[in-house]
Amino acid sequence: MYQSITTSNYTFEDVITGGDLYVDKTDFFHKLVTVNKGIFFLSRPRRFGKSLSVSILKNIFKGNKELFKGLKIDDMPYDWKTYPVINLNISKAPCESAQILNRGLCAILHDNAKEIGIELTSEVHSGLLFGELINKAKDLGKVVILIDEYDKPLVENIYAPHIEEIRQVLENFYINIKASDEHLRFVFMTGVTKFSKVSVFSKLNNLRDISMSEAFATMYGYTQEEVEHYFGDRIDALAEKNKTDRIEYREKIQKWYNGFRFHQDAPTVYNPVSMGMFINEGGRFSNFWFSTGSPTFIFKVLKKQNIDFFKTFNDYIPDFVLDSFDVTNMQAAPLLLQTGYLTIESGKSMFDRTLYKLNFPNLEIQTAFEHHLLGMLTERNLQDVSTEIVKLQMALLDNDTGAIQRILKSHIAAIPYANRSNMEENYQNIIYSVFRLLGAEIHNEVHINNGRIDTVIVNRDHIYIFEFKMDQPAAVAIAQIKEKGYATPYLNDGKPITLIGINFSRGERNIVEWVEETN
Repeated sequence: MYQSITTSNYTFEDVITGGDLYVDKTDFFHKLVTVNKGIFFLSRPRRFGKSLSVSILKNIFKGNKELFKGLKIDDMPYDWKTYPVINLNISKAPCESAQILNRGLCAILHDNAKEIGIELTSEVHSGLLFGELINKAKDLGKVVILIDEYDKPLVENIYAPHIEEIRQVLENFYINIKASDEHLRFVFMTGVTKFSKVSVFSKLNNLRDISMSEAFATMYGYTQEEVEHYFGDRIDALAEKNKTDRIEYREKIQKWYNGFRFHQDAPTVYNPVSMGMFINEGGRFSNFWFSTGSPTFIFKVLKKQNIDFFKTFNDYIPDFVLDSFDVTNMQAAPLLLQTGYLTIESGKSMFDRTLYKLNFPNLEIQTAFEHHLLGMLTERNLQDVSTEIVKLQMALLDNDTGAIQRILKSHIAAIPYANRSNMEENYQNIIYSVFRLLGAEIHNEVHINNGRIDTVIVNRDHIYIFEFKMDQPAAVAIAQIKEKGYATPYLNDGKPITLIGINFSRGERNIVEWVEETN
């Protein structure tokens, strides 16, 4: 009989005592807890098991060895000593204002004090109360501090006028970790984003950020090996139920849900929620992870900062750019990597730096994200976007460039006037996002020996080469394609090649000329 697969239980003791399936990751926790004094930070996208990992660490440091019977850590050397544990889930603190956040943090601290058996006297300042809790807890032994979703108040107030007041509350709160260093046995902090201007990163000089460490790259999520071991029988049963070849079925599951990579040399992993819900839903392919939380925060940033999302795909990005997230100087790469909408496709060392190539982790993320992105750019609802994409797919299959032109013009016309400050960038973003949603092979800003092609689409039986101009005749674009030999790399593919020159008009704010030739 199969163990049940839970996708919403974040309490380790409930998972174990309730008989739920647990994919054993306790060897990673053994690496952490056997460090003489560890102060760790680990960033992962939402719904990757961060809260469950905090619960696991709490039970280890409370000495609850019986919960780990039969798991990897049970066979590893560890003393199972009991420590006073301060467990702070910051997401439980309401944060509509700095004052409300302060009160919420105080309530969480009082709950912890009660669990440990400590009485606190400070009432109105969360920073002072945290310091008092640590100071009194140390009388019971070296203190363990576990902080889950440390960044939630910042994420939820990213453009609020009181964001600096929120940041200051957290600054005064987290500074207690550094101030109490001599009394600490272990600190573990999780979050989605690594905000550079929070004291925990600037003032904790002994903090170890393991977010992109190869040793911990598969601590969250399921590797292919783990999926085969824990879910293989169920996947085979689902393949049989859906009358699908088991190998093809596995390949489709990988394409949909595998692909998150947190170190360039590490295996890719599946999101636990996507995998669990896929099996619980009888093998139905859907956007499970994406639908568990709105990407409003992400699109709010992309829209507010006029970030060119697709530039992130084109170049290798230095490691220091991805290291943190600064609300005063936002960049697409660290934001989208840390939140899980992009992942590390590959990495290479150059000029004493590690350079990363980013891409969508899998089909689930790509299709859902790009539909939302196109909806954001044009301020259309998802149903209208999806309907237009289906029409465009049919036009592409029929090689109906006239229909393709009409649909693109419709999308561009939908850009709100207020969003047209950078017309050329908006045009290219919309066209690129539309083309990617077609399911065709698309390449943007392709570098060849004699120039750079704006866009290439490789259909099953046709190749399209696009060149975009702003307030210049489309014939100029066609002439550039020919002069630079943009079609040359594709001549051996054996497919017809169509050259398309497009002229955008700032005055008319749309495509005003479309010229095409067969190569």
